[in-house]
Amino acid sequence: MMAKDTIGRAMRDHQESFEQTFQGQAETLSRFACQVAEIFQRGGKLLLAGNGPLGAVANLNATLFSHRLTLERPPLPAVSLCHDVTLATALSSAGQSRDFFSRQLRVVAREGDGVLLLSDGRRDETLAEAATAARQIGCLTAALNRGDTGLTAEGFDFFFSLTGESTARAAEHALFFAHLLVELVEGELFGI
Repeated sequence: MMAKDTIGRAMRDHQESFEQTFQGQAETLSRFACQVAEIFQRGGKLLLAGNGPLGAVANLNATLFSHRLTLERPPLPAVSLCHDVTLATALSSAGQSRDFFSRQLRVVAREGDGVLLLSDGRRDETLAEAATAARQIGCLTAALNRGDTGLTAEGFDFFFSLTGESTARAAEHALFFAHLLVELVEGELFGI
């Protein structure tokens, strides 16, 4: 009986936190999706970065744009910056770990591109430096942040907050956000 209670409680918490997170931010997410679609139409790209478990969500989000979510379509130019282990270790050896995402942005980002940062809520200098670099380059900036720590809304064109105390719920929310974003952008570009 205890496992059934735990499952039921988790499902209720999941539903409540999803509603809190997404209903209040639906309009902002819709506007962001329109901006991403415009970036793609202009020949720009979306660059994604995430810390902790949200780095994997950034990877998946980029893959969904490059491959597909639900329909056969041309690839959309989205790239995750979470892959380069060699750069990460080289920067770490030099005491420059905080530059991991910003260095990559300075190489691949162009004015008018979009940058989406996914934060698990911990203060992370790699994401803070990436935000600074993206603004300096002239990119559209967006952040998805868990809780009251980590990234702040200041300086971002779009800012999304994840509610809930659980790391597992935050990862689920971020994954849902990634799916919604791709679905909304596909709708804008391909009329679905």
